[in-house]
Amino acid sequence: PIGSLEQHGVNLPLDTDTIIASQIAKEVALRLNLFLLPTIPVSCSAEHRGVKGTVYLRPETLTSILRDIADSLRGGGFKYLVVLSWHGGNFILKPAVRYLNLDYPDFKVILVPEQVYGDAVKEIFKTANDLHAGEQETSLLLYFKPDAVRGISGDYEPSVGREMLDYLPMLKISPTGVWGAPSKASTSKGEEAFKAIVETVVRYVESVVETLGISH
Repeated sequence: PIGSLEQHGVNLPLDTDTIIASQIAKEVALRLNLFLLPTIPVSCSAEHRGVKGTVYLRPETLTSILRDIADSLRGGGFKYLVVLSWHGGNFILKPAVRYLNLDYPDFKVILVPEQVYGDAVKEIFKTANDLHAGEQETSLLLYFKPDAVRGISGDYEPSVGREMLDYLPMLKISPTGVWGAPSKASTSKGEEAFKAIVETVVRYVESVVETLGISH
């Protein structure tokens, strides 16, 4: 699992992504009878640079960490590694995983796509542009770790798409650090979303393992 250490508005903790990634990965590992590695708590969060408490890696650093982990597991006789990242800024993971799979024909790295999470919760969360510290993440934290939610931030739904993060830092787009509607969050939505995400991730991993003919 890969999380992050970055601002999540005033209502959620810096390690929100790490908490969520860890909980999902733990349940998926139990369902699939997989070994669970410790969560990587810092990743590519440069879009939040300058905000107190935010710590980030360069994309090439995260790529190197992933390659070292894959090398270690491959050397130990493992057949594959599942990479589950909750932080949307880790765009470097897709090309990194592709190159690893080309370099290691005898070892596969399976990256859970962001779309898998989106498909799992599309009927639960109706906020159209809920990207960061909004309805979804607040609901999940209310379910996992309610004592970490410090009240509910005001909603902020920018009129632009997430592609603007290629050009501007987060706080230039959302002065509050929120991109979504935390006011619509609830514990029950968090529970429903968690179960749906786990089920969808399990099915995705099983499908890839079967398609590639990977033996345990």
